[in-house]
Amino acid sequence: MSTSPREVFRGWWIVAVAFAAQALAIGLSIIPYGLFIDPITEEFGASVMTANWGVAILFVVMTLVGPVVGWLVDRRSIRAIMVAGALLMSASFGLMSIATTLWQLGLLFGVGVGMGVAMLGPLSATAVVAKWFDRKRGRALGVAAIGPMAGGFLLTPLVGGLLESGDWRSVLQWFAVGVLGIVPLVWVVIRNRPEDLGQLPDGEVAPAPDAAPTSGGGIWTTVEILSARNFWGLALGVGIVFGLGTGWGANAPKYVLDLGYGTQQTAYLLAAGAGVGIPATVLFGWLAERFDGRVLLWISFGAQMASFAVLRLEPGFGLLVAAFVLIGFSAGAMLPVYASLIARMFGPVSFGQVMGLAGLVLLPFGTLAPPVIGLLRDTSGGYGSTLLLLIGSFAISCAVLGLLRGHAPRVPAMTTSPASYRIAGS
Repeated sequence: MSTSPREVFRGWWIVAVAFAAQALAIGLSIIPYGLFIDPITEEFGASVMTANWGVAILFVVMTLVGPVVGWLVDRRSIRAIMVAGALLMSASFGLMSIATTLWQLGLLFGVGVGMGVAMLGPLSATAVVAKWFDRKRGRALGVAAIGPMAGGFLLTPLVGGLLESGDWRSVLQWFAVGVLGIVPLVWVVIRNRPEDLGQLPDGEVAPAPDAAPTSGGGIWTTVEILSARNFWGLALGVGIVFGLGTGWGANAPKYVLDLGYGTQQTAYLLAAGAGVGIPATVLFGWLAERFDGRVLLWISFGAQMASFAVLRLEPGFGLLVAAFVLIGFSAGAMLPVYASLIARMFGPVSFGQVMGLAGLVLLPFGTLAPPVIGLLRDTSGGYGSTLLLLIGSFAISCAVLGLLRGHAPRVPAMTTSPASYRIAGS
């Protein structure tokens, strides 16, 4: 059943704003980062490894504040948190455009933008979507997860063109203005849960007989989460891939530039990879409602490993495009499946806290990957050893996912305790 015409279900508007928030948060920070490496290293005389420390600091900050943000989104106003994140990102980009030293750039990007992304981006946006949906959660998360890919697809070519025709500082000023556009949308649309507006998950007018309440029941404690086998299997299995994969993403533009292609051509190649991630998020969000999430993640990881193997050969442009497209498609599958597994195993009311704590597991991988990959590039003159490292690490992640237990497409209804969300082996 659906809501009456007088009571338009807010959930899909929530999804739309979550989509836009992630497009700006990730599309203006992590995805285009590699395009700034060459102009920044040229202006400040820095190495590629040094330039990569900015994204490493960002990961440290995002991860350390993640548990706090996760705790807040489960208990306080999500729209206030997201608005504060957008304002912080805007201020940080503006100050970066007038920075005079490399350490200032690193501090503003890593701390200022990092905290802003943690508050505006995937953690808050995904958590609020998870709270508004139950039976349609996979699809809703899949649509919202298009945001980062869409941001990369639409913004990366624009950034590449601006960098070729102008100064990198003016591009950052445009970033500062652009991120402010999300503020009024977040303030008008976002609410923590459907009950805040007298609505029910999925737009139902009465609870479905087999539905698990989105907002009811108890919240898992930190000790309970950290004691759960499923938490460590999921956090480690996905955390290794997210951390190292993002480290590769920061260096992927340099890899293409080293092959002799120009900045604009490189930007279009990155955009193609981001673009194919758009249908992947919707497809795998839908699949996550019906199939074992662990198998879906294995498919994603395996496809990326095959692509890295192709890139080790430094192929011609045709295979290069194919590899980037496959990486983009398979990477786009990860977030909706990952988010669906969190909601299924721990319940949507504890979603933010679990996702924030899982970020701490990602910390060493996300922190060390960018500078280590940059160091390997500086010392070896190429990315062959890096790609071999990625293949091996992704294989380890596949094995770690074997720790997960309980993969039924539906969870039992929650009562008054998080115990009813604990499934076999958790």
